[in-house]
Amino acid sequence: MTAADIISKCDRIKPNVYSQSQKRDWLNKIETDIRQYAVLYSKDEADLSFTNEENPTMYLPETESDIYVYYLISMIDLSNQEYKLYNNSAAYFNSTLQSWQRKHRREIKPICDISISY
Repeated sequence: MTAADIISKCDRIKPNVYSQSQKRDWLNKIETDIRQYAVLYSKDEADLSFTNEENPTMYLPETESDIYVYYLISMIDLSNQEYKLYNNSAAYFNSTLQSWQRKHRREIKPICDISISY
């Protein structure tokens, strides 16, 4: 799934006045966070070269595209100062992102030693 596909899906769900460029900037922010999280437990570095592309292929598969779409929707609501709508869309976004993060942690085996101290 590409950035243009996600923006198009978002625009169908929530028509808005924001430019494609602004929505791409928002997508770049969440995509960077996702890619950095994906390599968190490895010795690899996140591939951030997608920021130089006009229409990059996103890291998450189409089945997880709600994460991107609802991030855009929440940013639109926030920018429109529609705070009640923002609270709802941000809560859904956070829920879907956390579900993916939990699933990702279960599926990968950490390469580096990780210790948690309290």
